[in-house]
Amino acid sequence: MASFNPIERVWRGLALGLAVAVLAVGSAYAQPLDPAAAAVLDRWLRSSCLGDEAPALEADLRRHAAVLAPALRRALTQGPPAADIAAVREAAAQRHKRRAESDWQGMEVTGVDRGALARIQREPARAFVDDQVARFVNGWKSNAIAGLAIVGQNVDRATLRRLAGRANDPLAPAARAALERMQPR
Repeated sequence: MASFNPIERVWRGLALGLAVAVLAVGSAYAQPLDPAAAAVLDRWLRSSCLGDEAPALEADLRRHAAVLAPALRRALTQGPPAADIAAVREAAAQRHKRRAESDWQGMEVTGVDRGALARIQREPARAFVDDQVARFVNGWKSNAIAGLAIVGQNVDRATLRRLAGRANDPLAPAARAALERMQPR
C-alpha cells in the first residue's frame, strides 16, 4: 500500500470530497420532473405574454419551486432543446422565403415605408433566420430568468448579478428585473 505524506492526504481528501459534492449536485439537477411540474415549466418557458394568466402560472411555479428552480437554471444555461431550435430555424426560413417572394408593389402597406419593405426583400436568408433563432433562444432564457425571480434561491442571485452587469448582453435587462423582484425576500 502506498504511503502519502499528510499534505498529500489532505489534498486527496479535498479532491474526493469535491468530486462527491459535484456528483451529488449534478444528479439533483438532472432528476426528471413529474408530469405536472414539467407541464408548468414548459408552459412558463414557452410563454410570450402572460397577461391575466400570470398570477395562476406564478402560483404553479411556486407550488413546484423545489424541482423547478434547478430546471430553470438548466433552461438558462442550456437554452431550448435542439429540436425546438431546429423548428424555429425551419419556420424562419419558410417565412423569409415568403417575404422575399412577396410582390410588395401590388399591395397597399401602411405604417411602413417602401424603403423598409425593399430592405426586407433584400435581407439575406441566413441573417433573418439567425436573428429569429437568437430571439427565440433569448426569449426562452429570459423566461427562465423571470422564473428564477419567482422561485430562485440565493445561489441564483450571483448568476443574475453577473448577467445584469453585462452591458451588451440581451439577457441583462431580464436579469436586472429579476434581481429587483427578488429584493423583497
